[in-house]
Amino acid sequence: MKRKGIILAVIMVVIILSCSIYVFAGTKKAEKLMWEYLDEKGYMTTEIQSIDVNHSFMNIILSYNEWNIAVVYSDEPTSIYSYHIKNSSIVESGVSGTTDKEDLKH
Repeated sequence: MKRKGIILAVIMVVIILSCSIYVFAGTKKAEKLMWEYLDEKGYMTTEIQSIDVNHSFMNIILSYNEWNIAVVYSDEPTSIYSYHIKNSSIVESGVSGTTDKEDLKH
């Protein structure tokens, strides 16, 4: 009985570590891909206020986008531009915030 508990605990630790490593490595890869995309579009690093990469295992189950990326540009700090990764490339998803639609720059 005690041996089964140890084996179960080891399996759980391996699963948790594997998921953590997957998310950490994937986040770094997604951020790098986003910087490459922005570089191709002609943006400098000083023009970007922040890039926030989010992952969701639930989205995989529900057939949504696994990786979502939120970008805030320095000249529009009240708007969050959303992107996601599809087939190893960045795809624009939309924008949210308090800036009027006509005043959006990116």
